[in-house]
Amino acid sequence: INAEYGGHVASTPLTGSHSVLLDNAQPLDLGHNINLKFYLHDNALTLAMSVLHLKRGQVDLYYVGESCLTVKETIFASLGTNSVIGHEATITNPTNTKQTVTVKTGIDTHLEDIQNIKVSGKTGVVYSDLVHSSNGEAYVAAAASVLSHKTVEVESYKSATVQLFISLASSKLPDVGERSEKLKDVCKFVKEQLINLDQSKVVPDHVEHWKNIRKSGLRIQPLQDHLMAKPLEVNLTMYYLLSMYKPPDVIPQASTTNCFKGSPSSHSPVLWTQVKSLDAAYTRLASWKTILATGGCSEFSTSSRVVFYQALLRSFTGLIETLHGLELALNPHSMEGYITLWGIEFQEILINISVAVNTPSHTGYVKVRKDPKFAESPLFACDQICSSDISSVPGNGREISFPIHPTNPATPIIYIATQKEQLVTLRQMIEQHHGLDLHSLEEHPISALFIIVISIVIVVFHALLFHMIYKEFCSGDRGLNKSAR
Repeated sequence: INAEYGGHVASTPLTGSHSVLLDNAQPLDLGHNINLKFYLHDNALTLAMSVLHLKRGQVDLYYVGESCLTVKETIFASLGTNSVIGHEATITNPTNTKQTVTVKTGIDTHLEDIQNIKVSGKTGVVYSDLVHSSNGEAYVAAAASVLSHKTVEVESYKSATVQLFISLASSKLPDVGERSEKLKDVCKFVKEQLINLDQSKVVPDHVEHWKNIRKSGLRIQPLQDHLMAKPLEVNLTMYYLLSMYKPPDVIPQASTTNCFKGSPSSHSPVLWTQVKSLDAAYTRLASWKTILATGGCSEFSTSSRVVFYQALLRSFTGLIETLHGLELALNPHSMEGYITLWGIEFQEILINISVAVNTPSHTGYVKVRKDPKFAESPLFACDQICSSDISSVPGNGREISFPIHPTNPATPIIYIATQKEQLVTLRQMIEQHHGLDLHSLEEHPISALFIIVISIVIVVFHALLFHMIYKEFCSGDRGLNKSAR
């Protein structure tokens, strides 16, 4: 357990299982300003731990009950079915005798108006009320679910599952006089959505959407770097942003992933600090909207979650597309460790970029490879200010590597283009207009031998100076003594 994360545990962050353990799992409401809490009541159950699975986009809470029974409670904000949250309890019996468990599931919410409904012969409830967003705007909101008070018999060495799905809706209220009518509309929507919901497809659709998102991603491993965001916090922030982001009903064909033009957000840990409440999650999402819009990604609000995720990944490393291609604007002075981006879309080619920087020299390497599926698509790269030979990225999936040197001022650590001429032109512009070369920009650290020599010279100088002063002082004393006689 890593105390650095305040009781939270990172399990190979952003690598391996892509999971983190949490001491408190905050349910999401998909942007409807509804505070939801799920309950799973059984007096014999004790919460043991919570796990966030980034690969599947869900939170699992593990309970231990009497007679060695275990319960895994899964909560997820469905990406496949908009405005639906899933809640599933899996009860496992590891003993050799049949166990009977009574499970009550449902939701607690601050929405005060309650209406009973029937869903497929089962008793349900619709909660509704006036709510306010984090910026003070008025909304009407509703949540509908089926109540469950179920006795489950679990055979020996078997499991049983209880599912609950919650339908959510909200609508902006420009005029308070429309409150009653608007409440009727949102209540009708959540009721009909819950009745028409194909529950057998909710979980598979959600898993498939997360798989599509995770075809690209980020892997980081900072060493002793206090200037970069922590892996656990990046995990959590990515999860909340992706779960709360609401894409439009119709995604335009012109959606682009090549929008970001800002500074690397990895050097701004405040953007990745862990959110502790739903209000904080809303504030974080609003901050990211502003950052991406300021950085040139104003179109992301009309794009899919995949495009939104690509914009987040590009922002993390300062991966910027210009007229001359793609450049990575990470500053070696501001990082220590390893960063890998995979599945980044560039001119309809999927590429991977890996960066490693060590201290105190702030030197390292950057590697680039392209997906073998795009073997026939040309791709070229060169190092800082394109001072080295321009290399072709192999089509067989092999990496090419370039060294990283700290420069003053800081320069992009790699350039990538689909046409070699783009990088040739870039190099000529740098040489002609700036008169720069990597050797003149490179910061050459002072060698240990030089420091030792200078230290010896200083010591010898002070020793000679002391000797001269002492000699002069002694000769003065002798002169005074002679005069006295």
